[in-house]
Amino acid sequence: MDRDVLAPVAYLAVEFPAGRVTGEGFALVHDLVARGVIAVLDLEFIAKEADGSVHKVRLDDIDHGADVDITQWQGAYSGLLDQDDVDTVAAAMRPGGLTGIIVYENVWAAPMLAAMDANGARLVGSGSIDVDDLIQSLNDTSPA
Repeated sequence: MDRDVLAPVAYLAVEFPAGRVTGEGFALVHDLVARGVIAVLDLEFIAKEADGSVHKVRLDDIDHGADVDITQWQGAYSGLLDQDDVDTVAAAMRPGGLTGIIVYENVWAAPMLAAMDANGARLVGSGSIDVDDLIQSLNDTSPA
């Protein structure tokens, strides 16, 4: 694999309304990392209090089940998330919620991009489709 090529980087923000993190999702993320599909660049948590105030939560301070090995994510900090990102995520949160924000590189794409680059092609954009927009589009185009 050519690590001179940076694959697309994205983030996901997942809210845990009860403020407690469970391990099933994190086990799946760990599996993706182990298989070289993604690389976790950053994992941060933010909490929204009942009064609407928001603050970052240290990994050590997260309420989690015994099935979560929080230590495997220590040091996953890239500095890519800025206050605007946190504010955007916080606006969507419910009071009392805890949200994990994971920044990841789509490592699977690096070899493809390197091969394309070697032949003169170049990546000129990347993005994601909002899930609600996707569902609405599918509903709009499905037969009645």
